[in-house]
Amino acid sequence: MRPEMKPLRTSVLLLAVLALCPATGLAQSGPDLMQAALDAQADRLSGIENVTIVQEVMGLETSVRMEKTELDGTPVLMPVSVSVGGMTNPIPQDMAQADWASPFQAAWVDRAKAEGQETLDGHRTHILVIDDFSGLEMPGMPGGGTGAGEMTPQSVRVWLDADDLVTRKVVMDMKATKDDGSTHDVHMELFMEDYREVDGYLHPFLTRMVTEGLLDSLDVDQAELKAQMEQMKAQLEGMPETQRKMLEGVLGAQIEQMESMLGGGEGMEITITVKQIKVNSGQ
Repeated sequence: MRPEMKPLRTSVLLLAVLALCPATGLAQSGPDLMQAALDAQADRLSGIENVTIVQEVMGLETSVRMEKTELDGTPVLMPVSVSVGGMTNPIPQDMAQADWASPFQAAWVDRAKAEGQETLDGHRTHILVIDDFSGLEMPGMPGGGTGAGEMTPQSVRVWLDADDLVTRKVVMDMKATKDDGSTHDVHMELFMEDYREVDGYLHPFLTRMVTEGLLDSLDVDQAELKAQMEQMKAQLEGMPETQRKMLEGVLGAQIEQMESMLGGGEGMEITITVKQIKVNSGQ
């Protein structure tokens, strides 16, 4: 009698499917995903020395120049100067914040934990979590220390695009330390959208940043700040219409955001819209 071959054929077929689709058969670890993102970042920046981004932030056009440097052998872009209204000023390097479009550092690899997948605006993403920050510096948090006026990260979640290996979303929970030693919780969400490639550089042309608890973390007298806001609004009302409209066009978004925060609003949202990107340009 001929032996039954169906189970064998089924096993062979299953092995063939797994061989053709390894990503569906084996889950990638957090360190593996972070290393892949690190390698992709190095590849994207291999032919780039500097990037200049012209962008609009709360109605104000700025130009930020970033230059490539290395952190523990990993290429990153760091802002070196900012131009506003025709005036260019250097950015002190102890205050510079790495580009969140290419933020990955070698020290992050072993700290990353995989927390599953999620489809975000039609993009399949991996969610990576870092909650051990000893000895690490994160973009936007100079020094990563606990001194007055500094932000200390508690947890960071990164939504990593499964195809392009760029950040689609970042959620950070932080502790802010004030001059009197008191600490306050700060929550930040960063949404990076409309990625476009310009001369090999991949960057989001729309970034939204939502923060909660930021005003309470600052060493400012909120009552005094509110009084100054009212005084400024009164001065605007007393100006000639043409001058008033011009200033409202420049400062309107900032005034609305500050009023929302002072009025007990849920948070502050800042939108960054890129107008132009120049790669490997002169000074």
